Amino acid sequence: MIITDRIYGKVEITDPLIIELLESAPMQRLKEISQDGATHFIQPIWNADRFEHSFGAWYLSKRFNRPLEEQVACLLHDVPHTAFSHVVDFVMNDHNQEFHDRFLKQVVLGSDIPAICEKHGLDIHKVLQKEDYYLLDNRTPELSFDRWDYFMRDAYMIGILPLESVELIIASAKLDDGQLYFQDVGVAGQLCATSIMVCQLGYACATTHGSWFLLAEALKIALKEKIIIEEDLFTTDRAVWDKLKHTKNKAINTYISRLQPGREFIRVSEEDAEFYGRNKARYIDPLVMQDGKLHQTSQLVVGLAQYIDDFKRKSQYIGVRQQEPRP
Repeated sequence: MIITDRIYGKVEITDPLIIELLESAPMQRLKEISQDGATHFIQPIWNADRFEHSFGAWYLSKRFNRPLEEQVACLLHDVPHTAFSHVVDFVMNDHNQEFHDRFLKQVVLGSDIPAICEKHGLDIHKVLQKEDYYLLDNRTPELSFDRWDYFMRDAYMIGILPLESVELIIASAKLDDGQLYFQDVGVAGQLCATSIMVCQLGYACATTHGSWFLLAEALKIALKEKIIIEEDLFTTDRAVWDKLKHTKNKAINTYISRLQPGREFIRVSEEDAEFYGRNKARYIDPLVMQDGKLHQTSQLVVGLAQYIDDFKRKSQYIGVRQQEPRP
């Protein structure tokens, strides 16, 4: 099997287990789950899906020769993601944006994935011990395969990271004793700064915050009025969107009608905000080996620690208001 990925190019997959998993129903469903949640309705440039990101996390684990169980864990880590991704965290008031994680075992074990793994001699229960795979999903701001892929993927997608830099960053990384790090502080600094820019321009920008609130409010009403049920959230974006779009509920129609290209949001004070609430500062502050010791990049680049602190403070709570339609 050959997959042409937007940032890694043509990747040949030869392991029959990985091929079957990529073709499984839970993985294929991720092609219809937007990575950005709702931002793409207003800013169509955000067009990545959960399948390509999951593939990317697997690719990085494969490139660094991780054990097969860990590679499969990386591939499957987003299988339980709901329609519209982290928008549902706003619906469920999950401030850590981890609502989907609690369903990993339920979704995987209720699918054809266990049979595929058993066929190839892999213990699916070992794979599902996500906490055993530190390089898959550690805590911000450490470098993990999950975080690494989505920051580079989204940075390339919105035009702030060229493909040459993607390869340079990967080639410059080292793995020793289960720890990813860089030896070149310049490359580490580029990754750190890029990740902050992606969050500022995307995950924690006014338009993302506002679009998530709009769709979340519509979904809350739809759940309350039983226009959709919680199980619908584990289908696809289109399936849920179609139910919202065809309802006669005026409040839902009003909310989703505002999800249009160009209907940008701006940041405002809490007093002037239509939507005000918590967000999440996502970034990477990778380790750098210098003089035989590991240091966070922010400890080595002048002013970076203060810059990160300011960024985190401004991203914690966000107030937004939608601008009027352009004439």
